[in-house]
Amino acid sequence: MIPVYVSNGAFITRNNGRDYRHIGKYPFMLDHDGVEFLMYFVWKDEVRSLRSFLKSTRLSFPVMHMDKEIGETLSTRGAEGTKDALSIFRRDLETALEIGSAKLVIHLWNGAFSDSRFDESLDAFAQMHFLASKEGLSLTVENVTCRENLSLDHLLELRRTVPDAHFTFDTKMAYLHRENELLGTEKYKPLLTEGAISHLHVNDSLVKPDMERLPIMHIGDGKVDFDAFFGLVRRAGYSGTATVESTSVNPDGSVDVEKLNRSLHAVRAGLNG
Repeated sequence: MIPVYVSNGAFITRNNGRDYRHIGKYPFMLDHDGVEFLMYFVWKDEVRSLRSFLKSTRLSFPVMHMDKEIGETLSTRGAEGTKDALSIFRRDLETALEIGSAKLVIHLWNGAFSDSRFDESLDAFAQMHFLASKEGLSLTVENVTCRENLSLDHLLELRRTVPDAHFTFDTKMAYLHRENELLGTEKYKPLLTEGAISHLHVNDSLVKPDMERLPIMHIGDGKVDFDAFFGLVRRAGYSGTATVESTSVNPDGSVDVEKLNRSLHAVRAGLNG
């Protein structure tokens, strides 16, 4: 059985003050196999108390999504930002070790500059991969939507740079440039069948002209063809892990627990058949 985790990003947003104490509440109402801990940049000055709180919940945090500021820094400043990006990485790596995470998710590019300085980030990635591996953790690069090239092509390049590199494949991120479908083609399918993709973010999405960013939607609320995607994953013999990140916070800050549970059940059924 493929374990299905829930991201705290699904139930902690600006609408409820990004209060990390919600991690001690909502996971106990959800049918999940663990929590993927997403580190928000706004918590950077509370790291010690945050770590203590997470451990006090006695929840399982098998995956940690590292601060997206790492990708922002590398995208904005390229090689010149490597030192600062590595500083954030080391901080989050320490957090992951304290809360017992085995797998890490990282954005290697992000924001307005996207992948425009991707080549300059290869050295930083190699260093991060080494640091994670040294501690026995698996570092996975997420297929963040690109402006310059397909994210799948960048994953192939990372694999050439670091042969044992691993990746997180996000169906929402892949939606914009039809990369969910491209993953099943001869060029990219080995990323899945050979185990390079070891973690999934399973969320729906759609695109509207007035949207500044892709929404993180629940299965069935967007346009991703999940019948095709789940079929592809099952035929590939995928044996990794998966997380639901679908935004479940209402405008008043309350959380739609029932809807989030439905998505968790749908992903578990889709991946495991």
